[in-house]
Amino acid sequence: MKKIKYFIPAVIWMIFIFFESSLVADASSSQSNIIVQYIYSLLSLPAAYQELLSFLVRKCAHISEYMILTFLLYYGFYKNKVHSLSFPFIIALLYACSDEIHQLFVPGRAGMIQDILIDLIGVIIALIIVHFIKQRKLKRKYDI
Repeated sequence: MKKIKYFIPAVIWMIFIFFESSLVADASSSQSNIIVQYIYSLLSLPAAYQELLSFLVRKCAHISEYMILTFLLYYGFYKNKVHSLSFPFIIALLYACSDEIHQLFVPGRAGMIQDILIDLIGVIIALIIVHFIKQRKLKRKYDI
C-alpha cells in the first residue's frame, strides 16, 4: 500500500474512540446524559423513559462510532485500489474487540461482548451502504 495517507482519517477516528473509552464511568455517563437531557426535554417524555433513553443513546453512539470507522477504513483501502469489504470489516471488528479489552482497565467501565456485537451492527450497516453505492455505480456505468 503506497498511499498510507488515506488511512490518516481512520487512525484519527481510532484515537478518538480510544480517548472516549478511556473516560471513567462518571465522565462517560455525563457526556451521554447531556444528549439524553436534550432529547428528554425536546420530546417531553415521562420520567420512566429516561433510563431507556440513556441506554439507547449510549448504544447508538457505539453504532455510529463504528459506522464512521468502517467508512473511513473503506476509504483508505479504496484509495489504495483495494475494493474488498473484508478488510474494513476485519479491522473494525478487531478494533472493537481491543476497545472492549481496553475498557477492562478503565475505572468503572467494563468490556462487554454485547458492546462488540453492537459495534458490529454499525460496521455491517456501513458495509451495506457501501455495497449498495457500489451496485448503484455499476448499474449506472452499464445503463445507457
